[in-house]
Amino acid sequence: MATVTTHVCSVESLELGEPLLGTAPRADVWFGLEVPMSWGKKALEDSDIDDEVKNHLNAQVMAVPEARLVLIRQSGNLRDGISFFAGLSTANPPTLYHFVLKDYSELLNLNLASIAAQDPEHNHALTDKPTFFICTNGRRDQCCAVHGPGAFRALREKFGDAVWESTHHGGHRFAANLLELPSGLSYGRLRPDNAVAVVQDALDGKINFGHFRGRSSNDEAVQAAEGLLAQELDADAKALRMVSGVPLDDGRWRVRFAQNGRTHDVVVHGEEIGQTHQSCGDEKMGPMLKYSLSEVNQA
Repeated sequence: MATVTTHVCSVESLELGEPLLGTAPRADVWFGLEVPMSWGKKALEDSDIDDEVKNHLNAQVMAVPEARLVLIRQSGNLRDGISFFAGLSTANPPTLYHFVLKDYSELLNLNLASIAAQDPEHNHALTDKPTFFICTNGRRDQCCAVHGPGAFRALREKFGDAVWESTHHGGHRFAANLLELPSGLSYGRLRPDNAVAVVQDALDGKINFGHFRGRSSNDEAVQAAEGLLAQELDADAKALRMVSGVPLDDGRWRVRFAQNGRTHDVVVHGEEIGQTHQSCGDEKMGPMLKYSLSEVNQA
């Protein structure tokens, strides 16, 4: 017997006051493949791409530590070729590649581990243009269909080809979710009336903390520590770089950040403030965490 969903996860999360900070999906490397078709719940598996290419691509992604793949598209896109992005969020500085393929079979000749290792043979595909993926895959979760398309249209009208629709990249209950590449910064609860400000801040080198979930290349507690420290310092959060992060006890982490020749040692504490549904698709509950800084030392 099918499960009857009695909740809307994004509404529930917002009504319960679940904090966004410290909820970004975890990945060091993001791959985005253009597939301009209607996506199923299992987007790549359900696509009409040749099985040999699918299997090769899945194996390649799995061979890259902490890597994730999303499918992307742009309505009304008249460009030739198929776009394939690789965002290296842990590179110094974060690095983005944009390959343009003639057909999907060319993926068989791409070595994703080599791209992730920044082999110079791929330098022709380097780009300095920030790129944004916003999840609109309603077949994975209805909240992405409710909030994603409107926010995408607002962003596409303002920023053009810098913005792509994407499949799921983590956290249905925070829809609409936005990923900035190559930084790997994640934002949530975008709407048509606030999405433009979030992306404009990103293009101006700022973080919009009202919608900031965290940096995907960090663990959740470290994401929260970074965001809280940046707000306390009233400083450029994008200049903060995590040096070390060590779990302590009772939900605490000690994290060291470097920033323009200075170091900041902080202890962040995560406190469970309740439970909420993780998605509209099932009845699974998960903890809501609120993070705070209990120590801040500068050198």
